[in-house]
Amino acid sequence: MNGNKIIKTILHLLFDFIFAHLLMTKQRNGEIKKILLSGYTGLGHLILKSVLVQKLQELYPESKIFIIAGNSFGTEFVLDDYPTLILKQESSWLKKILFFLRLRKEKIDLILLPIDAAPNFLIRGAIIAGIPIRVGHVFENESFPNYYYTTQVPVNIGINRSELDMNYDLIDAIRPSKIKRSYQPFVSMNFNGSVLEKNKLQKNNYLCLQMGSANGLPTTKKWLEDNFRELIKKILQLFPGMKIVAVGDSGDSKIINRICDGIISEGLINLSGKTDLNELKSILFNSRLVICHDSGIMHMSNALRKNTIAIYGPSDPDFYALKLPTFHLIREKIHCSPCQGLFPGKFSFLTEEESTILCPLPECMKAISVDAVLHKCAELLN
Repeated sequence: MNGNKIIKTILHLLFDFIFAHLLMTKQRNGEIKKILLSGYTGLGHLILKSVLVQKLQELYPESKIFIIAGNSFGTEFVLDDYPTLILKQESSWLKKILFFLRLRKEKIDLILLPIDAAPNFLIRGAIIAGIPIRVGHVFENESFPNYYYTTQVPVNIGINRSELDMNYDLIDAIRPSKIKRSYQPFVSMNFNGSVLEKNKLQKNNYLCLQMGSANGLPTTKKWLEDNFRELIKKILQLFPGMKIVAVGDSGDSKIINRICDGIISEGLINLSGKTDLNELKSILFNSRLVICHDSGIMHMSNALRKNTIAIYGPSDPDFYALKLPTFHLIREKIHCSPCQGLFPGKFSFLTEEESTILCPLPECMKAISVDAVLHKCAELLN
């Protein structure tokens, strides 16, 4: 055993003895009064945590549920009825320790750490905070200190199982009987109505179009830019009274501007990078339908129960979406798809960046025709 391993082993022994046993808070009368859920994940995955929060509230109606995250960017949009504890991931180790020591005063009874939202500092922090019940996902053959979680939940991504099922598994692991599962995510229903008036939009008289993806970062999940240009022109021609609103993050603006700048029409409104999340929520909710990629916007649209045309290439849709009557999948499976899973980079799938390097112009996206998307769009608009 080398010096680093010896030091690491000693630190784990000390941490286990001092925090995981000696200073651990005792659960109050076996009751669960305060629950902490990790929100260290992307916006789309956070939206899928909404069913978990709803089920926790149903099972523990007298409990108080907290969300912990690196910022309030997503929680104020998705779960604004629940208090959010903010701790930036890039904070110093000293600031993190002080944060979790202060958190001991809250006397949290239970923390849930889903597979996509379990940074190591948060697992250790939950122990420092004295949280007696720590439930988290573990991979097969995964190696980490056995005192991290009081309940380990094997990752089960089997056939016909969605990410929502994986989240529900965390609750099932600590309940005496199986829970009833719902597969309709939601977001808070507080809207900014002024954004419609400001952009001269009327409810149900426009459709939303997402042309970027991954906030402008490398990804193979984007449809071809020329296809979007052709689709926009055909929609404006076939439905002259229907406006098209381009939506997306500021990181997507470069791509969206490049597509929109070549189209001169009052029916096309480019709002990429010009709305906050609540404004975007209002725009999506009041639209006739949404055309998008596999993205956070897609999960928003699903949660708002809008007709959603989802263009898929290198990834498979989450099984929950396939069961929604408002979800309409457009894809052309080829020999090499899917090359990405629900969590790119996990389960032996490629990361989005790796996929982009190997396949800069994805064949699966090239295979999707403009007419296929236009046909479904016309069907829903009519």
